[in-house]
Amino acid sequence: MQSGKAEEEVHSAQEEVPEKGERGPEMGGENIEPLKGGEEFCKSCLDMPEEERKSIILEIQQLTEKILRAHGLINKLEDLLKGEWFLKLGKPGFSKKFVAAKTGEEIFVGLYSYSNGTPIPDPNLVLLSQYGFWYPQRIEEKFDETVCSFFTGAYGDYEYLNIIPENVVQFQAFQRDFAKILEEHGWDGSDVEVIEKIMPKD
Repeated sequence: MQSGKAEEEVHSAQEEVPEKGERGPEMGGENIEPLKGGEEFCKSCLDMPEEERKSIILEIQQLTEKILRAHGLINKLEDLLKGEWFLKLGKPGFSKKFVAAKTGEEIFVGLYSYSNGTPIPDPNLVLLSQYGFWYPQRIEEKFDETVCSFFTGAYGDYEYLNIIPENVVQFQAFQRDFAKILEEHGWDGSDVEVIEKIMPKD
C-alpha cells in the first residue's frame, strides 16, 4: 500500500502530546481485554462467538467491520490482521466522504470535508489495532484533537504506552454516538460510491 497517500488522507502523523496520564493497556470497551501479545491470544480473540466478541469490541469497530464487509474489503475477521488497507466512500448529496484505513498499527475511521482538495477530519477517530481489537488513541475534529493514549518510548512499545483516563471515557462516549450517526448514514448501502479501495495483503 502507498502509505504516504493514506497518511495524507487520514492525517496519520503523530502529534506532540501532553506529558500526562497513566501507563497501562486497559482502554477499550467496558469489558475489553488488556493489550497482550502472542499468537494464542490472537487466535482466541478471532475465534470468539460473534455475540461474545460484540460485547467486547467498541461500537465503532463493529460498524466499521460491517462497512468493510459490505464493500468487499474484508471477507473474514483474519483479514483485519493483514497489511495496510484503505477505503474511501461517497454518497449522493452528501459532501463529506467516509474514510476507513489501516496504516501500521493505527486504524482511522472518520468523515472528511475538503478545502481546496485538502482533507479535513470532521471528525475522525484514530485507534490502535492489536490482535483483532481496536483501542482508543485520539479524536480528531477539524483543527483540534483529544489524545487518549500515547507512547513515551519507541512507537509501538506497549511497555511505554500511556493513557489519559478521562479522555478514554470521552472517547468511548464519542465513538458510540459517532457509530450511531454513521449507521444512520447507511455507508454499507447500495447507493454508496466506492471512490477508492486498497485491499489488505499478507
